[in-house]
Amino acid sequence: MHVKRILSAIVAIPLLWLFILKGGALLFTLLVMAVAVIALTEYYPLVDDTADLFGPLPLLGYASSLAMVGIAHWVANPWGVLLGVVLLNIPLGGFFLLSRFEQDPKVVKHLLSHVFGLLYIPMVLASVVRLRIAPEDGVMWIFTLLVTVAACDTGAFYAGTYLGKRKLCPSVSPGKTIEGFMGGMGAALLAGFLMKGLFLPGLGWFSCLLLFPLAGAVGPLGDLFESAMKRASGIKDSGHIIPGHGGILDRIDALLFVAPLFYFFMILSA
Repeated sequence: MHVKRILSAIVAIPLLWLFILKGGALLFTLLVMAVAVIALTEYYPLVDDTADLFGPLPLLGYASSLAMVGIAHWVANPWGVLLGVVLLNIPLGGFFLLSRFEQDPKVVKHLLSHVFGLLYIPMVLASVVRLRIAPEDGVMWIFTLLVTVAACDTGAFYAGTYLGKRKLCPSVSPGKTIEGFMGGMGAALLAGFLMKGLFLPGLGWFSCLLLFPLAGAVGPLGDLFESAMKRASGIKDSGHIIPGHGGILDRIDALLFVAPLFYFFMILSA
């Protein structure tokens, strides 16, 4: 597991550097589009064990996801339009699902899960795109977000492995411990302050005292949230695309909870 994680990081870090720094905002947006669609293909089986990944509802979700990430890139104030896309999925999704009611009476549950998936994945990833295209320090905000989340995950993993004794939430994730949670929070705090000192001088120290502890706390909650979905569906990993890490959703579960915080604090500091 450790070797796979290290090898995955060796491959992923140069690619992230290419897409974030050298590739420009458009290439980064295309990467986020791909991540959003792959994450949705992993999300649908978690909430519906009968999901056909090429059925009408998932295909509507993929198209909406691509549109939402694109809107976040090209529209100056995208949030109203993004919400409109999500709301439009209610009647469109209902149209596709009602014909299945006789065979599957859980169509309302499927529709609610579909709409939540759009809020959970592409809507949140839209905030990541907005971070990247920020006129000032957009690239550094992205790197700070990624470094903070990675530090939290790494700190929690190793603190939990070597020091963990007290279970954090055993009914959801038996392997996670309070010691791991504290280790992740401490690592996120240290990494965040280091990134602020080096690359984000415009972010006030008071904001840092709020942002990075919150990021260290909500990151593990994102991990637990996805673990709850996996446990409820009986699926161990959302996918197998990243050796040592599972699927894309396994890799970005913490980021999906932390990214809105970073976007909020970026707006406050502007």
